[in-house]
Amino acid sequence: MNCPHCQSKNIRQIIKKTSLGYKQYRCSSCGKQYNERSGTKLNFIEYPTEVVMIAVNYYYRFKVSLDDVVQLMSMRGFYLCHQTIHNWVQIFGVELGLKLRARRKGKNGKKWNSDATYIKIEGHWRYFYRAIDKEGDLVDVYLSDVRDQVAAEAFFRQAQETTGITPEQITTDKEPALYPAIKNVFGNGTKHRDSKYMNNVIEQNHRGIKSRCRVMKGFKNIFCALVFCTAFEEMRQFFRMKNKPRAERRRMIVPRISGFYELFTVTT
Repeated sequence: MNCPHCQSKNIRQIIKKTSLGYKQYRCSSCGKQYNERSGTKLNFIEYPTEVVMIAVNYYYRFKVSLDDVVQLMSMRGFYLCHQTIHNWVQIFGVELGLKLRARRKGKNGKKWNSDATYIKIEGHWRYFYRAIDKEGDLVDVYLSDVRDQVAAEAFFRQAQETTGITPEQITTDKEPALYPAIKNVFGNGTKHRDSKYMNNVIEQNHRGIKSRCRVMKGFKNIFCALVFCTAFEEMRQFFRMKNKPRAERRRMIVPRISGFYELFTVTT
């Protein structure tokens, strides 16, 4: 690895490792010493990278609270406080969500289902726009204070930028604000199919975020809600294994976790 201070390639490895077992290097150009985690947000965390990844994965992937994650980590021999877990998920959640979102660009289908659901933030209901394609894969999400044409247009523009795809067809319920929003963003080339029954597929898909937020009993801050919802949806999509038998899922989960660890280390 290059020197994080001067980007020089003229480095040499030091025999002695850090207290956590990470390799150390010394740059011959600037004379500074560093380790494998120098220059990353993990550098000053007093736990191995694997511990941070497991805690973040527990919180976003499963229906647990911060205190539940503390208990799960204590069973592994790591005694943390709930604030430490909260700091980790806030620090790494944003970058993980953005990194996972970038990996999906150009991989979605051209037939979308779109709808908005409700999430309680600071004691008030906010609107969480979501879209999935015909195969049930995530297209994009968008959190808004209001549910109107402006919010719908912002969501569709973001979805188009995220996926790099202009849909051929969008299925929605009969919300009035979506008609002009779809026409203004995508033009006449995108067919708008309005049917509550045909849009049941995304209504059922809302269960993931709704059931996860129910455990948390709402959010106290809209920024925390945005970070959590984005990271949760992206990680849910990353680990999604549709129509796979349990034996196949067990075989597939190992490379998925390995890929997530590599992504986590690169992201941080």
